[in-house]
Amino acid sequence: MNTFGYTDLLSLNNSWRFADKLYMGLSPFVLAISTLVLLTAVLILGYRRYREVLARESNQSRIKQQRIATLSAELKSKSSRKSEIAEMLPQITKKMTEILPPDAYPAIAVRSVKDFLHAGKVGYFVPAEGSSDYTLIVGVGFSQDWLGNVRIPPGEGILGIALQKKIVVSRMDPHASTSWRFSHRVLEELEIAPDFVAPVFGTSGVAGVLVVADCPFPLAEERVYVAMFADQLSTMLQHAALLASNDSGTFMDPLTGVANRLYFMQRFESEIRRTENYQQCLALFMFDIDNFKKINDAYGHHAGDVVIRRMAALVKFSTRKSDLVGRFGGNEFMVLLTSTTKEQAESFAEHMRKTISTTDMAIPGSEVPVRITISGGLAMFPIHGQSNTELFKAAEEALYESKRHGRNRILTTASIGLDSKIADEDNETPNSTGLSTDTGSDVNEYSLGELGGNLRL
Repeated sequence: MNTFGYTDLLSLNNSWRFADKLYMGLSPFVLAISTLVLLTAVLILGYRRYREVLARESNQSRIKQQRIATLSAELKSKSSRKSEIAEMLPQITKKMTEILPPDAYPAIAVRSVKDFLHAGKVGYFVPAEGSSDYTLIVGVGFSQDWLGNVRIPPGEGILGIALQKKIVVSRMDPHASTSWRFSHRVLEELEIAPDFVAPVFGTSGVAGVLVVADCPFPLAEERVYVAMFADQLSTMLQHAALLASNDSGTFMDPLTGVANRLYFMQRFESEIRRTENYQQCLALFMFDIDNFKKINDAYGHHAGDVVIRRMAALVKFSTRKSDLVGRFGGNEFMVLLTSTTKEQAESFAEHMRKTISTTDMAIPGSEVPVRITISGGLAMFPIHGQSNTELFKAAEEALYESKRHGRNRILTTASIGLDSKIADEDNETPNSTGLSTDTGSDVNEYSLGELGGNLRL
């Protein structure tokens, strides 16, 4: 057995001293290497961090450039679209307002809408003969097999919503996506996904609908133009029907030549829908002649006819082409003022009151002309009513209130209490004069003088 002796201890001690000397000799070298390694690691990490920052900044710069390019393209597109709109609208309006047969306008409207919206499909659907279903009579982008053959139930899909609400409906509208009810004949199931469905109004209500599909532009920005085209088509269909009926007098009051009550109500309903689409206001002005019974009693009903006729001509002469003058009955009249404000409507009504009150009216059998005054009431849509019935009631009550307060004045519905009752000897019913609303007159045609001047034979 070996033992660990003094010699071994001395040898081990010498070995430790040698190792210590060796370590002490190598430590500067090791320190230098370690420092170099550390610096290298720091440099590598710094370089990597620099590359990451550089890559991130480069990516952000690329994203910004892409955004700038996108915005530039959008601005260029919008600018181009605005230029296109500015160029096309006058041309389309000119086409749509030409005097043509009624059946010519749908084709013009369909082609105009397709070109204007760059739509893939545009069609005009009307109720099929002998049925409540709608069928295509004019279309671009639809199969020829659709013409007169396909039947669309009026209560289904987006078409049904547009007909029910009587407004332009877009597929982006919330009620359009949540209220669809499908059947085997709805547009959606026939692989037509409409972007817009716009009702078109004739003289007796909804005449048809414009259906637009595959429109490449943002729908929210194009809705107003679809509404405009539908309104133009409605106006021209009504105008064509009115011209066609002039010989028979279907829509014209025979005594005065202004719109009769039936046509006025139909046009009023259409204008309310149009006003809703454009989010504008319209006004209903109702008025009648003060103490008209005294004219009949003093000069006879024949003289009363002359006064009514001349006053109607005076009012018609003073209104815009876009407005509508109608005879409500007897000596009571109404004016529909479109695209107007409350202030503008009140100004017009007051101007008419002053003009009529300062105009001399020569009547048969009297060397002395007569002067008349009117009392009237104004009602604004949608402030004073949401339908033509509500607005008529509001305007008529304002009219009666103006008579109760002394006549020869105009009151607006908002300025009075509508629960007042009229107990006035001058509160005549429309036919209290003994004149029929359909009665003509055998008096000569009278020319209209300047406003505020004389109406002479």
